Formats: sequence, C-alpha cells, structure tokens
Amino acid sequence: MPASPEAAAQLAALDPYELRARGLDHPLPPEHLGRALFHLNQRRGFKSNRRTDKDSNEGGLIADGSARLEQAMMAASARTYGEFLHKRRAAATDPRATFAVRTRINPHLIDGDGKEQPGYDFYADRHHLEKEFHTLWAAQVRHNPDLTPAMEDLLFQTIFHQRPLKAPAVGRCLFLEEPRLAKAHPLTQSRTLYETVNMLRIATPGQPKRRLSRDQRDQIVIALNNRKILAAPGKNVLTLAAIGKLLKLRPGEAFSLETANRDAIACDPVRMSLAYDGRFGPQWSALSVASQWELIQRLRDDQDGTALVDWIMERYGVDRDRARAIADAPLPEGFGRLGETATRAVLAVLIDGTAEQEVPTYNEAVAACGWDHSRLGTGEVLDRLPYYGQVLDRHVLPGTGRPEDDEITRFGRITNPTVHIGLGQVRRLVNKVIEVWGRPHEIVVEL
Repeated sequence: MPASPEAAAQLAALDPYELRARGLDHPLPPEHLGRALFHLNQRRGFKSNRRTDKDSNEGGLIADGSARLEQAMMAASARTYGEFLHKRRAAATDPRATFAVRTRINPHLIDGDGKEQPGYDFYADRHHLEKEFHTLWAAQVRHNPDLTPAMEDLLFQTIFHQRPLKAPAVGRCLFLEEPRLAKAHPLTQSRTLYETVNMLRIATPGQPKRRLSRDQRDQIVIALNNRKILAAPGKNVLTLAAIGKLLKLRPGEAFSLETANRDAIACDPVRMSLAYDGRFGPQWSALSVASQWELIQRLRDDQDGTALVDWIMERYGVDRDRARAIADAPLPEGFGRLGETATRAVLAVLIDGTAEQEVPTYNEAVAACGWDHSRLGTGEVLDRLPYYGQVLDRHVLPGTGRPEDDEITRFGRITNPTVHIGLGQVRRLVNKVIEVWGRPHEIVVEL
C-alpha cells in the first residue's frame, strides 16, 4: 500500500468492485491488487458456526440466500462474487438506481411457491469469497512472478482465518476423577432409560407398591427401544397405560413412578433423532456404542458444517441430502453427572441387579458400586465456612487448581450466577454470625 497519504487517498478512491472484476483477465499493479484484497478482507463473507447457529432461524435464510446467489452468478456468467457485483452495478442506467451491494433482508421476497416471506435476495457465504481470492490470485500470478505460493498462503490465512470457539469446561464425575459424560452419549442415555424404568412401581389398591420383575423391566426397555419414531417432538414416549397393556396388568393395577408424577416414559432421544428414516434409519441401532459416539462427537463439536457433511458422506456412504439431515439432527445438550467409568459401572448394576434386588434403583446401584450418591462431607470441622467450590468440587465447573489464583478461579464456580451470588451471601452471613456469636451447633436454612 502507498506510504504517502495522497497516494493512499487516490488508491482508496478506486472502485474495488471494478478492480476485483478486471483482475480476473488483466494485470493489476501491486497497489491495485492490494486494494482489491483489502476490500475482500473487509467483506470476507458469512461463515456459519454450527455450535452457535444451529438453533437460529437466520441460518436457514442465509442458506437460501446463498443458493440464490449461486443461481444469479450462473445466470450472469460471473466467475466470482466480485465480478457479479460489478456487473450488477455496471448494468444500472440511472446512477441513482444502482443495485445495492450490501446484503439486506427483503421483507417481501417471493419464494418458489409464489408466497411472500422475508429473506435475502442473495447472500455471500465465506466460500464465495475464498474462491474469489484464489481465482483472482491465480489470474495475477500469470502476470507477476513475485506473487509466490507462500505469500498466497499468508494472505489467505490473514484474511479468512476464523478462530474456533473455545470448548466449554467439563465438570468432574461425582464419584471418580474423570470428566463427566455428555448427555448425548449412548451410555448416558442407556443409564437414564434403565434408571427410569427401574423406578416403575405397580400399584394395587390396598397393597404396597411392588417392583418390576427383571422380565417385566426388559419387556419395557425393548418396547421403548423399538418404538416407531415420530417426527413430532415430544411424541416419542410410551405411556404408562400402554406399558400396563404390554405387561397385561390385572384389573385395578396401575403403574406409577416412585419419584415423579408422570404418565409416560420418554424414549432415548438420541436414537429417536438419528434412527429417524430421513437420517440413519434402522442402521443406527446396528452401530457399536463406540461408532455411535464417534459420530455424536462430530455432531456436537464440529464447527464447519460443510466439512462435517463431507465427512459423513465419505464415512457412511450416504448422499448429500441425507448427510445434511444427519448433520442437523437435534441432540441433548450438556453433560450428565457421571464420567464414563462410573456410568458403565452403574449401568451394569442397573441391568444385572444386585444380590438383594434384581431391578435396583439408581441409589442402590451406586451403593453396590461402593459409592454414596448423597454423602458429601469428609468429617473435617472448620472454624469458618469455606468457599463453596472447595466443598462442592464435583458440582462446579473445574478451576485451575493453582494456589496462586483467587478462590473462584482456583476451585471453579457454579454456572448459574444467581446461585453463585446466593451461596456467597450465605457464606458471608454465616461467617459474620460466627465472628460475633461463635460457632453454632446447628444451622437451619429455610427455603
């Protein structure tokens, strides 16, 4: 770029769209090429991030606008997005009616069915600008041998590099020193399913509620795992009434859940999503847990939707439409409270039972593994209440563990700011009471 302000001002006055189009066929002085590339840098196109955009309706409008742009560029015989914009501007006969180059949503766009709805007439995706960069550079290399591949790589990375999102911190397992397992993991979903079914009780008037037999439990699990998948959200459930018919309960008997008032049990949402006919279909259940988790991890973590679709097509041999449907499959967010080792151990007991109970509850399964799901205390008596992160270390996002950091950074914190502030206020209040009146024998917190 020119060093003098006057030359820089003259360069800035040039039409960058004309430079971007002319450079495809004619040599550009280095300063003019720099002006065109700087313009690309300022408007480098939209790049979707699957992790942040998958729940946004805007993503669909952008995809539709990008498809319209592809069609418009073909109709205009435009090789690049810059050439397309330059041709639009040059075609205007009235300077006051020049086509806009800025992308604006059109509230009265007419779709293919003739219906009026908001949308974009066209929308430049990141790949349009990346393709233009390489096309323009290749055209100029023929005229300027100083444009080296190393320079191309450096400028491309400078203009188009986008930092990936930072992976969220994962809390620790309640029982073991390992990270928690994602809710979308097949093992987490299996544990949740067996936990729920194992809590079912058969209620008979005038008699105590009784547990399921293992055979009854297995019948219910098989029915849940083989239920016909419905597209409507919230419909993939098995009602307690249907379960009663399945097990042929006697007149007057009914099902209840020991810990919750509900009239249905939800099927595995991961299986319901990925085994849907428009995605994997029955093939999903034939995959091993490791193979299922391989895909689920990619669906959860990959930020580049195009690269993910290409990987799914290559990995599973499906067409692009089906790969897109798989990539867009909704999955449970967040993490469970157990790590993989603990989940496998608890799940095995839930399935196989204990010496005392052939269909144990979660609490009984945890105890059979040698853990206590509710006991948090160590028996140590402290003079003052410590920071809650020291005590509830398995209920907070992990900290750095470095002694030189402040206590919140070192021990971690609860993500809910209201709970974080409330626990801090309780700590300060209790410690002030101790300071004035001495350590109490008992503290009662009324909610």
